[in-house]
Amino acid sequence: MGSSEPPRTRATQDVYEGLPAGMRTIVDEFAHHVATVQDRSAHTVRAYVGDVVSLLGHAAAAGCSTIADLDIAELRSWLATQRAHGAARTSMARRAASARALTAWAHRAGHLEHDVGAQLASPRAHRTLPGALRADQAAALVSSPASASRQAGRTAAGSTVPGATPGPRRPGSAVGPAVPGAAAEPTDSTTATDSGAAGEPAAPATTAEPTGSRAAAALGMPGAAAEPADSGTATGPAVPGATAEPAACGTATGSGAAGEPVAPSTTAEPADSGAAVGSGSAASPAVGSVGTGRVSGAAGGEAGAEAGGTPPTPVELRDRLVLELLYATGIRVSELCGLDLSDLDRARRLVRVLGKGNRERSVPFGVPAERALDAYLRLARPTLASGDSGPALLLGARGGRLQPTIARRIVAAYARAERLPHTTPHGLRHSAATHLLEGGADLRSVQELLGHASLATTQIYTHVSVERLRAAYRQAHPRA
Repeated sequence: MGSSEPPRTRATQDVYEGLPAGMRTIVDEFAHHVATVQDRSAHTVRAYVGDVVSLLGHAAAAGCSTIADLDIAELRSWLATQRAHGAARTSMARRAASARALTAWAHRAGHLEHDVGAQLASPRAHRTLPGALRADQAAALVSSPASASRQAGRTAAGSTVPGATPGPRRPGSAVGPAVPGAAAEPTDSTTATDSGAAGEPAAPATTAEPTGSRAAAALGMPGAAAEPADSGTATGPAVPGATAEPAACGTATGSGAAGEPVAPSTTAEPADSGAAVGSGSAASPAVGSVGTGRVSGAAGGEAGAEAGGTPPTPVELRDRLVLELLYATGIRVSELCGLDLSDLDRARRLVRVLGKGNRERSVPFGVPAERALDAYLRLARPTLASGDSGPALLLGARGGRLQPTIARRIVAAYARAERLPHTTPHGLRHSAATHLLEGGADLRSVQELLGHASLATTQIYTHVSVERLRAAYRQAHPRA
């Protein structure tokens, strides 16, 4: 498709290649206009291109050879075909918007005598109420990394959880700690993650769950049956937060071939010696490689070894910041991962966010998020950083910018560890907006914080609050 964004699927590419030459030129010029003149994101460009190719492919099959042959009947016929094939109302509305954008641009560019798409109506999409956590559930979720460290400190190193039954593990897998929310990763070097870097958190959806057991059992919760270990693999404690210590340097940890942790978890630590993470003192022999060992020494205790807990790992400190910022600011996951160090105004507790349409806004965050940010910047980011880190605020296990896919896995894994409903970063955004409105914030302020272009988008959160108010009324009022 020339220099424009490629189509989203191979099927779209096939349709594009079957278009008449004049229509292919129209697709390329329109994609260039959306990408450069309107400065839309790559995702938006791909969506527009896919819809336009589908429309022109339908028109070509009906006998149109150029875009000048398009009329309102052809546009409606295309939408009717999409509906017959099972397209949802939201998809229909988006495709109608794409058709109108194409015809409006073609009219301005002189390809159409009239804007035939101006008369095309969009189906009204069903508005579903977004799911939101309760305030206590959200608090439990964002505190989950610290809770894991405290739990690890209360459990004796090397002991097993009462009721846990050890046994053989899968052949070829290394043994590491069974931590709530951790998904075991095979040590095969061919195992890949969505981010392309080994050692990132495993997708919650791919965690193997034994038949007939609760989800918590597969996560290594207390009382769950541990997977047996075969001969030749180093065994470690089946204790939430405890660390396994292989006998020899170079032994693979229980979280992947690269030895990086699976969020949310602690990591197996080889028994070699090394520099203390986050401090200038000598490390104990249990401290592992960069990014996987626990923050030790006085700095580690300051970072979160409260109530007898063990110091958190750099990845746990990063995860805590991810959860705190998502809930405290309500920003989108793409906005979170796009943050740079220069976007922070720590004196005023503000973060500068570049949202949809390159609209910039400043969003405040609270004291808990500030504490998590301070601990991460002092004790975790220097350990995770590499030559590829650049100005990125949040880093992955390999030192590159944290990817949205990994951030989604982090949220889902900690929510599962806390036995909460399935939660996504957008679910935390919904929760933040709902709690702001329930706390008395006005709708216009919430719109600005969330970065909504239209107030109508923000108004859906008022419906969430009203539904909760009605539920409380039905439960409490004697004549409800």
